[in-house]
Amino acid sequence: MTKTFPLAGFALAALAFAMSDVVNRGYDPLTETVSRYVNLPYGWLVTVGLLAVAAGSAALAVRVGGRGWGGRLLHVWAGCVVVAAVFPADPPGEWGRPSLSDSVHGVAAWTGFLALAIAIVRLTAVGRRDPAWASKASGLTVLAWASSVAFALFTVAFVDKAALTHTAPLGLAERVVIALDLAWLALAATAAPSRPPVPGAASRALTGDAP
Repeated sequence: MTKTFPLAGFALAALAFAMSDVVNRGYDPLTETVSRYVNLPYGWLVTVGLLAVAAGSAALAVRVGGRGWGGRLLHVWAGCVVVAAVFPADPPGEWGRPSLSDSVHGVAAWTGFLALAIAIVRLTAVGRRDPAWASKASGLTVLAWASSVAFALFTVAFVDKAALTHTAPLGLAERVVIALDLAWLALAATAAPSRPPVPGAASRALTGDAP
């Protein structure tokens, strides 16, 4: 699996989400989350974006195979995004009486966001010891910190929007998290090797021993 497929997935997702905000009129992107836009005339753009994220993330998870539970959490994230795409969110204003689809969507979304947040931190730490990631280590570290802070603020905004003042810019907070997560995933895709290194391969290469 080359880096082209995951990068194409992340690029398509970013384009689909951006187009959704531009062509779908009626909701405020500062207050409404991306997934709510699935209920508008061009809501299919949200579904396309989510499936593109899932495909790109799954491909990246294959590329980072061998990096322990951090890589496995990428698979969890990808699976959760698929579930979130299959079970769309309700229109705005349904906080008190969500449908079954919206409830499943919400659980999948938050489980996925949490899994990805942990995966990013873990894979960034592990990547520091991997020569294949050396040239991207600084960028991955900065994006990991930024996405972690953004996810924490997004969580606070969600609690405020759902149960406290109901005024937090939840849509903006989510879009910042998504943008930073996609940036980290894309950068990781350019750094991750196609397959995990074979133990002892480096020493055999230096000594000229046959495998």
